[in-house]
Amino acid sequence: MYSLTIFTPTYNRRECLKKCYLSLIEQTNLDFVWQIVDDGSCDGTKELIASYIEEGRIAIDYHWKENGGKASAINYSLDISDTPLWVCLDSDDYLFEKAVDIILVESKDILDDDRVCGLFAVRSDPSGRPMKAVDVPKGIQYATQLDIRYKYNVLPEYAQVYKTKVIKQYRFPLFEGEKFVTESWMQDRIDQNYVFKIIHEPIMACEYLPDGLTNNYYRLIKNNPKGFLMFYGQRVKLCKQFKQRLIAAIMYNAVYRLIKDKSVKKEKGLIFKITYLAGAVAAKKIRD
Repeated sequence: MYSLTIFTPTYNRRECLKKCYLSLIEQTNLDFVWQIVDDGSCDGTKELIASYIEEGRIAIDYHWKENGGKASAINYSLDISDTPLWVCLDSDDYLFEKAVDIILVESKDILDDDRVCGLFAVRSDPSGRPMKAVDVPKGIQYATQLDIRYKYNVLPEYAQVYKTKVIKQYRFPLFEGEKFVTESWMQDRIDQNYVFKIIHEPIMACEYLPDGLTNNYYRLIKNNPKGFLMFYGQRVKLCKQFKQRLIAAIMYNAVYRLIKDKSVKKEKGLIFKITYLAGAVAAKKIRD
């Protein structure tokens, strides 16, 4: 059995997968399986992966499923993964050539530590520098993701390598008619019971796209209100930082206004009451 599953969810991203694949065959340690969960692609992705399998350069495990969104693809992966470690590598990202070596070396002292869910690194730009030149302070060895984001103000994208036995406990709930649940829903729950071991070497690179994030985020909310309502309601309860709980309550009130299913019960409490009007303003921005 391999030590690491490198999971790539993909949907009509054939061209992106080529760069991803090249980074994997160049790894200095090949003790991994590249597990692709194809979420219903119709762009020739299946044929491309078949050609990679035929090359025989790395172990590849390909699965096609009906389109259901990234959260459903993650659930699918967790159902079938059996390696000790698991990491998600999106189809438009890639690994630096020593990434697997670094992961396997750094994970040796945490595999039997029940406090630790896995390894954490800030994703890097193509040169290997942390995105936006912001990294977790060097003196921090272990932390939750919520603390990394809000206590240490490290806001860019992250690379998380999980113990498979841990992340298998946190599958996403799925909602009929919706195809997106933010991955922060899962991580906020994991943070209640575990910490990450922090590593400062570059393992995963991504191209930072500064445009369109807000508009795309609002579109996701409009198309997946039940998933976002669940996430914001949970964050109000779980997040330690009051400012972030307040923001989550505002967004909860905003998203609730988008819910057409009147059987969905609204959360009660003072923080939801005092953010009601701010939520109405936020809901208008989302709709517009």
